[in-house]
Amino acid sequence: MTSITTLPLDHDPALVRAALRDADIPVLLMVVVQLTGDLSLLDSHAPLLGRPGEFSHSLPQEMVDALLDRLTERLTRGGPAPDHVEPSVLHRMMTAFVQEDISELYMPMLMEDLGFRTPPAPLAAAGAETAERAAGFKVLVIGAGASGICAGIRLKQAGIAFEIVERNDDVGGVWHENTYPGCGVDSANHLYCYSFELNHDWSRYYVKQPELRDYLRDCARKHGVMDHVHLNQEVQALAFDEEGAVWHATIRQADGSQRRVVANAVISSVGQLNQPAYPPLKGLDGFAGHSMHTARWDHGIDLRGKSVAMIGTGASGMQVAPAIADDVARLTIFQRSAPWVLPRHNYHNTVTENVKWVLANVPFYARWYRFMLFWAYGDGVYPLLKIDRNWHQPGSISARNAEIRAQWTKYVEAEVGDRPDLFAKVLPDYPPYGKRSLRDNDWYRTLRRDKVELVNTPVAEIVPGGIIDCEGRHYPVDVIIYATGFLASRMLHPMDIVGKGGTRLRDIWGDDNPRAYLGITMPGFPNLFLTYGPNTNLAHGGSIIFQAECQVHYITTCLAALIEGGHDAMECTAEAYDDYNASVDATLDEMVWAFEGVTNWYKNASGRVTTNSPWSLVDYWHMTRSPDPAAYTFIRTPDTLGKERKSA
Repeated sequence: MTSITTLPLDHDPALVRAALRDADIPVLLMVVVQLTGDLSLLDSHAPLLGRPGEFSHSLPQEMVDALLDRLTERLTRGGPAPDHVEPSVLHRMMTAFVQEDISELYMPMLMEDLGFRTPPAPLAAAGAETAERAAGFKVLVIGAGASGICAGIRLKQAGIAFEIVERNDDVGGVWHENTYPGCGVDSANHLYCYSFELNHDWSRYYVKQPELRDYLRDCARKHGVMDHVHLNQEVQALAFDEEGAVWHATIRQADGSQRRVVANAVISSVGQLNQPAYPPLKGLDGFAGHSMHTARWDHGIDLRGKSVAMIGTGASGMQVAPAIADDVARLTIFQRSAPWVLPRHNYHNTVTENVKWVLANVPFYARWYRFMLFWAYGDGVYPLLKIDRNWHQPGSISARNAEIRAQWTKYVEAEVGDRPDLFAKVLPDYPPYGKRSLRDNDWYRTLRRDKVELVNTPVAEIVPGGIIDCEGRHYPVDVIIYATGFLASRMLHPMDIVGKGGTRLRDIWGDDNPRAYLGITMPGFPNLFLTYGPNTNLAHGGSIIFQAECQVHYITTCLAALIEGGHDAMECTAEAYDDYNASVDATLDEMVWAFEGVTNWYKNASGRVTTNSPWSLVDYWHMTRSPDPAAYTFIRTPDTLGKERKSA
């Protein structure tokens, strides 16, 4: 349940008002409406708000001053904050806030997030017998990144026994492994955090890697998860024992020895972005200088005064280049296709102490601010991803998508329009959102520097002294940086996973064609659950931590159903799996990532989108509220059945 600050605040009204001046005015309007119940403000003020994420409004200063005065009065002299709101009122507020008539589907989700409805907690009301079964039901969690930590927190709250195996020497997942210069989050981090552990003390609106790693580590410690984590250990194989309905895991330890674990259920939280991808280039291993992948950065390599080549211009490349440009003698960047680069509102900004205070002390502010980010960078964008088959304008997929293209093109023109040579290289020829759009991390300013060259001619081969492009030009370099992403479609690699009947998961998925029901589970592999599995990536925005919370909630609800029902295992039916994946494919075929001519890491070798979710965030939230019993076969072993007969 969200903690709501007790009112009135014991603070100097002048200081409160001063702090409010730094806050986001559209969000403060929602707070005033919620605290006062004055819905007339929605009619008089909301039409003058900018769209969520624009961080702008056209309210006259006298209206802003009156709003701040009223809120200051309410916070310092009013009664307690309301502990209830009618869903119809909330819907009206939300519609006014985003300036769209949005679905009632958002109501239960927002009621929970604002603290007016307690989310269901699996096994929270379990009796002694059920609690005993939960304590004896062991779950193996693989990976201690954001998803694995979330799983540990929820399992601990449910009283289910678990251990987490993590291959690295600390928790944090990608935010522990990726330490390249400039590494940070490109999603607004007031959204990119657990809903149950909002951080009101972020130093920036888009924090760098160390701060996000520390946040995840602190969450694990606060909730007692670290006591269950085994570091420097890697799960190599999983095999399902049909007779006992348990999983046998083979785990490599730090000294190279193996240990074996038997678990009733397994949650794989290794994600999609854990195995670096290298381009299939001739001579890759023959380079005489230093080379490294951004995900395996070698801090022992000194780049100062060196001629450096970077292959790749995705999210990591866009962060690395500006971070190293001052140090290197020359930087040559090889680009396969240009990314769409968005204006950098707040990207470099620190969060003021006043804003931190407002987030921590003004009731509902942090939650409405979070919803604004959710809409601006998540579901508000979703309609722009859908292909209009009657739209035939090059470089876009619909009229609204074309409007976005025009807006983003203006930004590119403003940054490099006076450099026709550079403009031609950096303006994408594919529709907006066809690849992940990126925040401008001084990217264009870096490309304009005399010592930086952007090459859009494909690389032909690596030679001992450098790189040769497809036109035969030789680029002598001292260091090569591979900003070339991950083997996203090779999920769960390199684990050897064997399910019922000796069936290997790799034989079903092949090398790069993973599928799962809800992105979470597969027939033939009872009690094996995935987080950040097939078709659950958010390519247009949002927060992958939101997805993790949805998946972990679903998984713990499944485990609760097993424990409360006296079952040993549950297996997704082939029919549910096939129907769901047919729906996934049909929906994705009508979305921008599958558009003809768009190349991205979301597709496998055959062109199927394997990584991305086709659903809006709210749709996936509803899909993962609770398991559909008709989608599963529940399993009881002979031993369990025998115990039941004896107790009957």
